[in-house]
Amino acid sequence: MFFEKIKKCLLTVAILLFIQLLFVNELLAGTFPDVGYIPPSDWSGSKFVLSQDYPLQNPGAEDAPWMKIDFRTSPREYLMAVLNYSYEGSLENDFVVQKNPVRKWFHAPWLHWGSNGREFVHGLTRERSSRAFELSPQQSQQYRNYAIGFFNSVGGFTLGQVWSKPDKPDVEKARFPEGTISYKLLFTTAPVSVVPYLDGSPEWVADIDRGGNVDTIQANKVRLLQIDVAVRDGRSEAGGWVFGTFQYDSSVQADSPWKRVRPLTLMWGNDPGLTQSMYDAGQRPKESWIDSDAPVVRYRSNPPIGINPPKTLGWAGRGNGPVDNPVSSCLSCHSTAQIPASSPMIPPATLSDDLKLRWFRNLAMGEAFDPSAKTLDFSLQLGVGIQNLQEFRNLVENQGGVRIIEESRSRIFVSPLERLRENRNNLPIKQYRFSRDPEE
Repeated sequence: MFFEKIKKCLLTVAILLFIQLLFVNELLAGTFPDVGYIPPSDWSGSKFVLSQDYPLQNPGAEDAPWMKIDFRTSPREYLMAVLNYSYEGSLENDFVVQKNPVRKWFHAPWLHWGSNGREFVHGLTRERSSRAFELSPQQSQQYRNYAIGFFNSVGGFTLGQVWSKPDKPDVEKARFPEGTISYKLLFTTAPVSVVPYLDGSPEWVADIDRGGNVDTIQANKVRLLQIDVAVRDGRSEAGGWVFGTFQYDSSVQADSPWKRVRPLTLMWGNDPGLTQSMYDAGQRPKESWIDSDAPVVRYRSNPPIGINPPKTLGWAGRGNGPVDNPVSSCLSCHSTAQIPASSPMIPPATLSDDLKLRWFRNLAMGEAFDPSAKTLDFSLQLGVGIQNLQEFRNLVENQGGVRIIEESRSRIFVSPLERLRENRNNLPIKQYRFSRDPEE
């Protein structure tokens, strides 16, 4: 009996070692998962495929028309130059970037993890939800938001450097060169009847509820609300980054629904020292530009009686998007991208205004938010991916393999080895510090 138990234990150890070796070998082959669960077998529509053929050499910055524009004096023109560059070749191919005939774009790996990770149709991940009345006076409830991000070749080179050993990302390589562009499409579940300025907004089908059957998935529509852009531009006071946001606006005249977006805000610094009380006394940010005619800005600045949305997009009037947390700003959130994630993305509400200013510093290039951490150069997508990999490895090492979680469209039972090979991360998700929505 004793020897039988020993034999079983040794066999279990051997299987677990084999599983881990198999996983490492697959990673070393350079293949990252597209999504983290099994799509329905009868789905005949498009499926998301991770663009991960990262350049092995820095391709160098392309002709960058935005670099000929002073973002301080011409923020709208700067933003439009970045958007036109980002759209070219991808807009015509429904943002399946592998089909882009003009330039290559890449996705960050390891965002497939968990129930809020990439869904299989378009690769959308869960974002911060829009709280009641943040988008419009008709919005009496919370609505979910989803997004997908892209990096140009210069940024893709850095992704490839960080993940060159896929089982051991190198955070020392997280330095994006000049000319890096990253942009993100953000979609909402809020209907047009609730947010009228979304009328005509581009819609995508998405498996946001992991519904289990084709009819349920096809009924799930999300519509474009916001576009974020991040530009490595050495003229910035904040880590060499310029961050901008567009919002969909049905009043914009354009030849495509995707182009009916209005430049909303541009940030090239965090306005260190500007507190909410100073803003209330009449001071305004000098390193943010905001379009006062944008629908969400007009609504928040003059809401109907009895409706109390956030008064500004970001804290003390700083730049931010409609989806984003109004107690922070674009640059502030992204400045916390580091390993370990020792500080939260947003300043705790219990802090005084003066203590909250730690989140609104203009960091130097290569400077981490916390001195004891390693910077990820303002990339929260790198941060989420690295933490997801760490969580997976800890699970395998500490719990003896992958737990089986049944889903409505998964097989009744699959072995840990098979699940690892086909569905590496079908596990309960926990809240990560890098989440856009710490409250959730």
